[in-house]
Amino acid sequence: MVVRHVAFMMLAPFASGAEHQTLALCRYLGERCRITLLTNDEFAHLLRTDPFFQTYAGALEVVPIGQAFPNGSVRSLRGLASRVSFYPRLQRRAWLALRRLRPDLIHLVLTPSFFAYLPLFRILAQPVVMTLAGEMRYVRHFYGPFKAWSVRQAVRLASGLVACSVDELENLSAVDPTQARRAVVLDNFTDVSRWTAAEKDPNLVTFAARLHPEKGALLFIEAAALVAQTHPAVRFQLLGRGEQAAEAGRRIASLGLGTRIERGFTTDLAQHFGRSSIFVSCQRHENLGSSSLLEAMASENAVVATDVGQTGRIVDAKIGLRVPVDGEALAGALRQLLDDPVATRAMGRAARSRVLEHYGPGPYVSGLLQVYDRAILGHRASR
Repeated sequence: MVVRHVAFMMLAPFASGAEHQTLALCRYLGERCRITLLTNDEFAHLLRTDPFFQTYAGALEVVPIGQAFPNGSVRSLRGLASRVSFYPRLQRRAWLALRRLRPDLIHLVLTPSFFAYLPLFRILAQPVVMTLAGEMRYVRHFYGPFKAWSVRQAVRLASGLVACSVDELENLSAVDPTQARRAVVLDNFTDVSRWTAAEKDPNLVTFAARLHPEKGALLFIEAAALVAQTHPAVRFQLLGRGEQAAEAGRRIASLGLGTRIERGFTTDLAQHFGRSSIFVSCQRHENLGSSSLLEAMASENAVVATDVGQTGRIVDAKIGLRVPVDGEALAGALRQLLDDPVATRAMGRAARSRVLEHYGPGPYVSGLLQVYDRAILGHRASR
């Protein structure tokens, strides 16, 4: 093994699926080499003060590099200007920290990290690996010209690329076929030691994701309203926050679901997934690789998922149902599982077995270490 010290750089406003997976990865990689996390002050504060993270990530070496997420909306000119003004300070502090730490390799995770590091590729001239966990899908469908250009440039400059799924590799191929030939597909994993089934509630259905249009929260609410009409005992959990939070609240109120849908956000979803019997993953482009899906499966939830992208590789009739991106179809699948709790419980157990067999940390960490070694050796050879 060539790598001895990896510096992760991750800028995030709060902890969602990708952030949890990165922290899990730091824990498991930390058994093989030294790990340092460079992150923004807001996320570093969360790691220090949140009770779950104090335990889960308390041993992690964390280096705060400055504030990254001002309160102003990025959709306003004032908010955008405020956000942009933070990046030079982040870049300088990241540069100073990395010069001091002198890691063998830098690993970038999440789009804001790509932006902040972009000027440093040439300045630091160190091997860099990037994880693409939906960024190329966002380049194709959601990002504006500047964000899309920035991500493409960072991808081009990186020493190694990891695509979180076949679907993400296909998105990369559509954006830049040359770079796609360099990428290695490592399906996302989950820290299986965190997740287990508690006493299951056969009438509890859960959705957990960032509240972004791609994730399908409004579609879930539509389906919940239809199911609530025929199944008065069923309750729903909608867990997450994001740009659609206000719209989700209005939709729940207009459909009279205020007492049927529990809303919230927590850094530790174990108790929620442990109790629920059905998990809904209704993304509009891809479900394979979803951290919440893997976590819910590991907690013995049967799955209802939209039949998009490579979802069929993980969700089949043994663990749940796939449906079109349609509220009526989603509601029909939920009714089918709710009406047969014995079969649903068996699907949940099969879902956990699938995660244990295919989506644990071991294969992912082994594959990633190989990517690291190739990136370091390739960087040395090019100098």
